[in-house]
Amino acid sequence: MKNKKQWIDTVEEMNVDVSAFSNHLLRHVLLPELLGEEEESLLYWAGKSIARKVNVENFEDLPAFFEKANWGQLTLVKEKRNERIFELISPLMHHNRPFTLECGFLACWTEMNEGFITEATSELKKKNPCTCRIIVRWDLKDSLIQE
Repeated sequence: MKNKKQWIDTVEEMNVDVSAFSNHLLRHVLLPELLGEEEESLLYWAGKSIARKVNVENFEDLPAFFEKANWGQLTLVKEKRNERIFELISPLMHHNRPFTLECGFLACWTEMNEGFITEATSELKKKNPCTCRIIVRWDLKDSLIQE
């Protein structure tokens, strides 16, 4: 059996797009039923797990990964010393669905690349329910590397 990293590489090599219908069935019908009340926290954990398994080496590659994963169009809006604010436009998402999968992915990716404990949260835009703001913050006092 292939390891998880090899499986992801194989899927990417296939260059097959997932239909919007298939994405909708999984994200909006099946996952909420399977995960129930724990959906948001489990999706956050799943996003972190995905970040550990895929190879997104550069910050500049994040938007392309998000589009390929059918998560939407990711744009950096603002950056500070220990914070990044992104806007995610995701036409396939409903206004009542959590963006915690994407938050978990960005939190873990940032944690691995910045070297500090990181968390991410999302805020839906009221005027456009398919758009959310993702705030990624890391603690400069909480390094992953023990001195």
